[in-house]
Amino acid sequence: MPERPVPAGRDAERLAVTAADPEGLAEGLSFFADGLPSPRWFSGRADGAATRTAWCFGGHGSQWPGMGRALVDWAPAAARVLRELDALLPGGVIEPLMTMADGEAGGPEATQPLIFAVQVATAHWLWSLGLRPAAVVGHSLGEVAAAHVAGALSLAEAARVVAVRSGLLARAAGGGAMATVGLDRHTAERRCARTPGTVVVAAHTAPRETVVTGESEATRALVDTLEAEGVRCRMIRINAASHSPFVDGVLPELRAALADVAPTAPHTPWISTVDAEPEPGGLATADYWARNLRQPVRFTQAVSALAGRGVRAFVEIGPHPVLIRPIRDTLRAEGVGEPLVVASGHRATPEPVSLLRLLGALYCRGLELPEPFGGGRDVLRPAPEPTVGRG
Repeated sequence: MPERPVPAGRDAERLAVTAADPEGLAEGLSFFADGLPSPRWFSGRADGAATRTAWCFGGHGSQWPGMGRALVDWAPAAARVLRELDALLPGGVIEPLMTMADGEAGGPEATQPLIFAVQVATAHWLWSLGLRPAAVVGHSLGEVAAAHVAGALSLAEAARVVAVRSGLLARAAGGGAMATVGLDRHTAERRCARTPGTVVVAAHTAPRETVVTGESEATRALVDTLEAEGVRCRMIRINAASHSPFVDGVLPELRAALADVAPTAPHTPWISTVDAEPEPGGLATADYWARNLRQPVRFTQAVSALAGRGVRAFVEIGPHPVLIRPIRDTLRAEGVGEPLVVASGHRATPEPVSLLRLLGALYCRGLELPEPFGGGRDVLRPAPEPTVGRG
């Protein structure tokens, strides 16, 4: 990353270029000077939007082969967390992350703990730089990482919740499917009710984006019908049907297995995506995790609540963004102008590159970066990356 310029005053225009070497830096500057888009550079007005940031944690579907590998050698704070989780989670995390070949480590019981591991390891790295969120929010599985980052659960307790939750979801998985459909939740509910078989609304993702789930054939039939009508749809890479009647049979066991979980009061606001009240009582208890697995995810409502509190910057923390578009769509519907919506990870991009890009984006919107990024020091270089063509 290039040397940080002397901090300019509020509302000054800023530029950040991320590169592994002088050639990459020159390329990024050239793209900027020519007005060409490139992931190497960010620019923005230092309006202070990034000084109050919500950290968002997504659910299943963000996994990719190679995720998390670079964190082990590049980010000591993240590596420490991954080593702790390696001992806490069944099957470990480091060896599966190093050997995952196709983005799927198996069923939910294998894949979801790895997503969680990358999420919390990344959050700990951001913490190590002195960054703190104004609030946290999670989508489905992502609520477990949110609970830990908010201070409601220790790392060991959060790991146990993930292990129990994903293992029971795998047992309830047979014949299930999930899909994202470009309909508001009320329309989606009506279309689910008219579809033969069992298919229900699983998540209120954005004002005009809903996740549906249920029997594989029924879900596929609904998607085929909607696509024929011109509705944008996408199947999610999971064979389970969380947030549906499919999981009813494992909820008593989940409550029993987590009965002794003892959450503490969050030190950071945690906006619930389970309950209508943004910050309800009883967060992170065994009953809460049962409702987290069964009830529809109220994600767009949570983002709206944060917008109502004046939050204008949202960082999705995880292997690959699955919430960026829903967040932007929700903020647009709320009339929020010029929000900052960025992600910590991107598929096929080593974390040193994607994380430095994230810091550059935050700097451009007013965040004063801590050491070691100032003071004329040139450290934490990402690994070399291929030259980006101008196409």
